Amino acid sequence: MAERRRTPPIFTVLALLLLVVPLAVVGWWLSRPEAPRNAGPILDEFDVVCMGRVDVPGMLISLEPSMAGRVVEISDMISEGKSIRKGDFILKLDDSAAVSRRTSATAAVQLADVSVRQAELDADRFPKQIAARKILLSATAARLVSARKGLEQRKLQSGVTPIGKAEMEAMESQVTEMELMESAEQAQVADLQRLNPQLSVEAAKARKNAAQADWELAEKAVQECVLNAPTDGRILRMQATVGGNLMPGGYSPAIVFAPTSGGMVIRAEIDQEFLGRVKEGQKAEMQDENRVDAKVYTGTVQRLSRWVAQKRSMILDPGELNDVRTVECLIAFDTPPDDLFIGQRMRVRIRAK
Repeated sequence: MAERRRTPPIFTVLALLLLVVPLAVVGWWLSRPEAPRNAGPILDEFDVVCMGRVDVPGMLISLEPSMAGRVVEISDMISEGKSIRKGDFILKLDDSAAVSRRTSATAAVQLADVSVRQAELDADRFPKQIAARKILLSATAARLVSARKGLEQRKLQSGVTPIGKAEMEAMESQVTEMELMESAEQAQVADLQRLNPQLSVEAAKARKNAAQADWELAEKAVQECVLNAPTDGRILRMQATVGGNLMPGGYSPAIVFAPTSGGMVIRAEIDQEFLGRVKEGQKAEMQDENRVDAKVYTGTVQRLSRWVAQKRSMILDPGELNDVRTVECLIAFDTPPDDLFIGQRMRVRIRAK
């Protein structure tokens, strides 16, 4: 019988190693010590990079008249990019209709004033009217007494002195007439005493107040035809011309105005993932996003919104994400810039330290 071939010892060792080494590696992996959690860098130590725009603290103002009309005059001193002072004249609408309403309202106020004075005069005369009616009532009562006495005397003398039937009936009719006149005077005195002349005065004054309110509305309409600068600022865009019609609340405002009282700021848009890493007082660096070699401006985080919402500007700029929710951050310049433009896109780096 042939002798069986034996396996070399080295292959046996290799087989054992292939079996034991994987088991040892798995055991070590399962029993390895846990790495410390604070071994990596802290997120707060990283700078926050975001985008922003050059703006003014109080936001841009859309200037337009509060009433529709045709532009008849525009100031020669007004042009895009020019600074103006508070109260400077900008443009004027056709105010002919408003002036006519003011003239009518002025006449109504004058008429109401005359009515008030007439009512006051009537109130002053009222006590005298009552006194005069009382005098007439007394006179009528006296004439009635006299007529009754005359009739009684005629009746007593009827047996001595002949008197015709017609004369007696006439005297009785006179007494009846005096009685009716006395009753009428008593009713008129009672009616006058129930009247209150001050009510007529108050009604006239109320009509005057209503006419005065109409005049104020007409005067305001005349004033609204003139558009003046609400504060110191700069005209960014002029979309009005002489002969054109303006309407409040239109698609595009007549004038886009930027107040200059608070200087310029950066409105940065911080993504939600960076919440908690930006706080007031942190330093920031701003640079034009389209130029690598652009000037770097420094500033400080002045205010951080507490609202995660859509971007304030909903303009669909190419290459820009507009459907993300961000937090608005207001950054004030350390040195007021004079070479930036409102709306200019800036790259912002908010320093962690």
